[in-house]
Amino acid sequence: MQSFRIITPQIGEPFTIGRKPDNTLVLDNPMISRYHAVIENADGQWILKNLSQNSVTQVNGSDAAERPLEDGDVILIGPLQLRATLKGGRLQLLLMESAEHDLVQTNLLQEKWESLDNLHMDIPEGVSARMQAGTAEIRFNEKLVDMHGKATKLLQLKEGQTVRLPSCTFHYSMQQLTCKNLPLGFDIEVSNLDVFAGKKQILSGINFKLPAGEILAIIGRSGQGKSTLLRLLQGKLKKGEKSSVCIGGLDYRNEEIRKHIAFLEQDPELRRDLTVRETLMDGGRTGMSVEDFKKNATGRLEKFGELFGLSERMQNPVKTLSGGECRRAALAHELMGNPGLIILDEPLSGLDPYNSKILCTHLKQLAFLGHTVILTTHSYEALEIANKVLVLHQGEQAFYGSPEEAYRFFESDNPEKILANLNDETATQWKTLFNSRAIPTGNSSETAYGTTNALAPETAVPCYFPKVKHPPVLFYKMGLTAKQWFRDKGKFLTLLLQPLVIGFLFSQIFSELSSLWIVAFALILCANWLALSLSIREIVQEKEILQTEFRKGIPILPTLIAKAAIPTLVAFLQTIVVYVFIHFRISAHVPISSLLLSIAVMVIPPVAVGLTVSTFAKNQGQANAMLPLLIIPQVALAGALVPLDQMLPLGRTLSYVIWSRYNQTNLLNLFLERNDPIENVISALAIAVCFYIVVVIKLNYSKKAK
Repeated sequence: MQSFRIITPQIGEPFTIGRKPDNTLVLDNPMISRYHAVIENADGQWILKNLSQNSVTQVNGSDAAERPLEDGDVILIGPLQLRATLKGGRLQLLLMESAEHDLVQTNLLQEKWESLDNLHMDIPEGVSARMQAGTAEIRFNEKLVDMHGKATKLLQLKEGQTVRLPSCTFHYSMQQLTCKNLPLGFDIEVSNLDVFAGKKQILSGINFKLPAGEILAIIGRSGQGKSTLLRLLQGKLKKGEKSSVCIGGLDYRNEEIRKHIAFLEQDPELRRDLTVRETLMDGGRTGMSVEDFKKNATGRLEKFGELFGLSERMQNPVKTLSGGECRRAALAHELMGNPGLIILDEPLSGLDPYNSKILCTHLKQLAFLGHTVILTTHSYEALEIANKVLVLHQGEQAFYGSPEEAYRFFESDNPEKILANLNDETATQWKTLFNSRAIPTGNSSETAYGTTNALAPETAVPCYFPKVKHPPVLFYKMGLTAKQWFRDKGKFLTLLLQPLVIGFLFSQIFSELSSLWIVAFALILCANWLALSLSIREIVQEKEILQTEFRKGIPILPTLIAKAAIPTLVAFLQTIVVYVFIHFRISAHVPISSLLLSIAVMVIPPVAVGLTVSTFAKNQGQANAMLPLLIIPQVALAGALVPLDQMLPLGRTLSYVIWSRYNQTNLLNLFLERNDPIENVISALAIAVCFYIVVVIKLNYSKKAK
């Protein structure tokens, strides 16, 4: 888990950095001097001064004796990095506390188990290793899963073998175990990518390699395939048979790698009735293990709140946030799980220049922390923070390289003219240069457009991921759903008034002279309407959120039970209220226990059907449009309007799968004080179970990449 701190030096006070306890910022590292450097504000400008003669002090890779700091400067103090952010004259320092990337440590193995904690590497706690019969054995406290989902606590490495974890690699050779830290982010390799929608080809021949911890900006005119590429990485579209897309050395469809990827739409889906604090904690429950959540969730929440300027908004509902704040909250929500790759679709669209600049600053900070970032954009501000630029033209690659190389190729210092100069001729010219490797970058292992063998995917290296045991889901999800329902005052008032209004109307039309057959039918129809209307939008209104949670390993069944519990309970209580109004008008006397069971059996099947429709619907409007088609069969085939023995054969056959038929018989028997066969209850519940099975299958299928 990436560890960082945010420090804000005070104007008018020297900000000293060093190893001794009396420094403002104490860094306990032997490669840092006792008094290493000082930062002071002079005439409105922040100045860094080196106080050490023997230790490293650099700014943006160059030695610094004394120099002014600018927004985005990366300061190296010994082996530790800080990133400077200037906001309205105030300086904010982002300190990455974890061990430096590419750090290598070697341990000579013995025949007895020895802890590897003393290596001070980015490895899980409590790891130990030994040599056994010429083989290195590495033992973990928590289970790991391989790329196929198989769990283990013990890894065995033969001579010359390497294994990869998200944060490091282990290599065994000549009785020595070598551990190398890896960046937090994933490297990306796309080769000969073709994407089809039906028979229509949308993308053709896309090739690029993006190193871990860098930002890729995908630009192009509207309709050129930018969002299509992101949807492919999201697993919503299929690649061509000869195409290759690897993330962190694994196929992009691998279930384990997909758990470590964050996708943010242009208008990110959030549960808008939750507070910002609840939203971030929800992200922690989704992306963190139960132990990690208990230990670190609150600390990470506070850090991201400060990093994204949300600390003062923690108790505000998400629906009260501005567009820029909402996107920052969505980003912080995803970052609670520490993803290796962050993919954003038009994150700057619709934002004013001020909020666009703030978001760009945050994206650069995330890259500094090691996250790999891919974004599509129409905003030229993104070019200022990007390490690489991918230009798409008519579904094909028109350029790939650094922003500086893009300016040279398109012969313009103005970012706005890049797309203005983009046409079929320039796209063809770049492809010719790309195929001939005509523009070297000065690095022998890399050309201008990312074609480098150094970044070849490590498909031959076995990959393992920590097995994540999430915090308990069922009661948490029930509470989450209840908050969403009852914090909406309009919805809450409607839930209260519905049964009162319906019950009052029924009390004015039914009497002791009324047919109990019709009374039973009216109550059942009311229960169906209430249950269906409460459940039919429950999944579709947050389908993207749920699919993300399921992709990250949140179990489907307890989530579904929680989604069903609240509408079932509310519809159950509403139906009881309606019955109370009727009870004083009719002559039937029903035992309370039997009545409660009967009402429960009335509402359970329609809730199941409502959730099924909600699962398959593409939007809320489509789900609502299905309500008449669900209610009318209950009216026509329940046997109340037309007795079952008077129906045509097809009608009688269809009535067997209509739960209201069994509800009608059950409730009428209770009203008439007759024994009711248990088959009526079992049949109605069996129909509900069948629909729930369909929902589970569909949700499980939808979380997988195509």
